[in-house]
Amino acid sequence: MGAPGNRKRYNLFPMGKGADSLTCSLCAGLCLLLSYVFAAEWEARLVIYPENGHLASAQSSGGGGGAASQKIYAEGGAYHARYGFTNFSNNRVSVSYSMRQADFNRYMAAYGYRQSDLDGLQNWRESNRQLEWARAVKKGGEAEGKKALEAVEWEYRLKREQFFKSRGFTLGKDNVVMADMPGIVKRNVPALRPLALALQETADARGFGQDELIGSVLSLAQTALSYKVPPMKDGDLHTGGILPPAKAMLSGWGDCDTKTGVAGAILGSWSGMRLVGVSVPGHYLMAIRRLPGKGDVFVRHEGLEYVLIEPAGPAWLEPGRVGRTTMALLESREGYRIEPFF
Repeated sequence: MGAPGNRKRYNLFPMGKGADSLTCSLCAGLCLLLSYVFAAEWEARLVIYPENGHLASAQSSGGGGGAASQKIYAEGGAYHARYGFTNFSNNRVSVSYSMRQADFNRYMAAYGYRQSDLDGLQNWRESNRQLEWARAVKKGGEAEGKKALEAVEWEYRLKREQFFKSRGFTLGKDNVVMADMPGIVKRNVPALRPLALALQETADARGFGQDELIGSVLSLAQTALSYKVPPMKDGDLHTGGILPPAKAMLSGWGDCDTKTGVAGAILGSWSGMRLVGVSVPGHYLMAIRRLPGKGDVFVRHEGLEYVLIEPAGPAWLEPGRVGRTTMALLESREGYRIEPFF
């Protein structure tokens, strides 16, 4: 992480798929591995591995990470979650998070989509095509009619894009619907601010520095939230295979992108945090802007180093450490894509 005097300091004031638990040890003689990746779907990026050629061993939540605990319950018209875990300085931390049921219902209404929603957009498109065609042809002939149809198509695509964005999704190549991780993280900073405040109060009371605070957020995601993959559909609701961060906190579980959303939204409550999502085929993690220390795994984005953070768990992995499968994905032919959160 570098000497304390050289570390970037943050203002600690809130403002406003499949990971594994394994770790790896790179070959003893390897000092620096550079991998340039060229692929149509994934950005070509530089992957830099630890200068000393080794990664620290991971510790599971049942071992070095300490026994994590959670209590999820509903009481007094609200949902509650209480968590206990150990940060990377071996400090035991407890934190609670609650949301009124009415607020939670409104919150969840903003995520996911149903086929009926898409049918409504399609019906708008067809009815307006007929209406605008008739008007334009009557006024200026077939040429004007074609222009009118192009205008309707443009507005339909805009409406569809805005709809998906409002529900936590983005449209990729060939109209593939994907979870909008940067959008989800940004939208959930206010929702998870009470949790950030609770962690800040603990940090102030116990004299935690920035590393211990960041480590507390990461340990919470890795060990206190159970690892479980959300279904792509919940009844007739398309979820994108992700739980919104507040739901994850009040349910007690999530997968790699869900937990990354939780960690990103909490960390985003402090000014000065610069975070990016890191997407590889089948997996998602994140990175934080800071000077990498010896042994840290990091990526470069716009000329700056970002130290990797793997929230998925259940491995207890400090910032700068990733699992064996993640390491293989980062250096694979497909490469990885960086998505700035803030």
